[in-house]
Formats: sequence, structure tokens, C-alpha cells
Amino acid sequence: MDHYFIYDKDQKVKLRTVSFSFDGTDINLETDTNTFSNKHLDDGTRILIKNLLETNLNGSFLDLGSGYGPIGLTLKLIYKDLDVTLSDINEHAVELCKINAKKLNLNVECITSDSYSNIHKSFDIVSLNSPISCGKEACYKMYRDTLEHLKNNGLFYLVIRKDKGALSHMKYLSSLFPSVRVIYKEKGYLVILANKNETNIKEQ
Repeated sequence: MDHYFIYDKDQKVKLRTVSFSFDGTDINLETDTNTFSNKHLDDGTRILIKNLLETNLNGSFLDLGSGYGPIGLTLKLIYKDLDVTLSDINEHAVELCKINAKKLNLNVECITSDSYSNIHKSFDIVSLNSPISCGKEACYKMYRDTLEHLKNNGLFYLVIRKDKGALSHMKYLSSLFPSVRVIYKEKGYLVILANKNETNIKEQ
């Protein structure tokens, strides 16, 4: 696959369907050969969705680095009143988000954006499957931008592999957020929760 972050409209694609289930809800999403985890739901995304579904989600939610939309669209299917925005740097991935949202009859906003370059509002919750391949400094910029785009009591959920630098990323997050903690571990992945306002921390 050519570099994911560079969109090439001339790339040849092969459409396929990724199927998975959460909370008794079967979900089928269209994807293709030029999108991340295009044959099955990757472990990091699955683990992040699992943890998000164990919280009482409400308000506004940003699926940052959405790919073809498994996180944001799954949450919207289950939490009907959640205000969901999906964003990705890859224009083609965002088009797939729109196709999948229409197929599922979901009212969500899909934005092509390099980090928050085209996002001009704040959110109650942001989630990210950290894009390690784009480099540590790019990830750190996304963390800083996330802090700026969270509401006062906002929560940032991040999944990252321990062997891909999770602890150093967590240390950096701790320099930005008043509260950062690991809330779940599975298959070498850590789910990290950063809270913008430590006086409003609730145990999961």
C-alpha cells in the first residue's frame, strides 16, 4: 500500500467489506485496499471501541484519524444522541466514511483534516488510535491540538501499543493534561485516558 497519508486519486482500489459486532449490533463497513486495516478490524481499534462502549457517552465526540469510520460510526449506531464528527487526513478515507454513514442512515459530520487544521469547534470526547507511523512529533502535535479542542471537562481516549512507545507518549501527555492514566491493557495495547480537568475525574 502506498503511504496512507498521501492521497492519490489514481491509485487502484479493490472494494471490500469489513464486518464486526459490538453489543449485539452487527456492523458492515465498506473499505478498500488503500485504507488502514482494510481486511478486518485491527486490535487497537477494537480495544478502543470496547472501552468507549463501557462509558456513558454523551455530548460531542470526535473520531480523530477515523479511517473508513469504524469507531465513530459504531458509537453513533449505539449512542443515537451522540453528536459525532469523523476526521482523517486521507481524503479517500473520509469519502468512505460518508458512504458508510449513508449506508447506515447515520447523521454524522465527516471532515478531511490534517490533525485539526479544518476543525473549528470543541468536543466533550476525542478518541485516537495513535498513528505511530507518522512519527512521534506528529503524534505529539495531535495531542497538543486535542487539548486545545476539548471542552473544559473533556476526555481524550488514546490507544497505543506498549512496544511502540506508549510509556513515552503517556509521559508527554502528562506534561499537557492534569490527569493521565491507563484504564485498560490487552494484547500489548494500552488505553490511556487524559482528562482536561482533574477535579471532574470519574472512575470508569
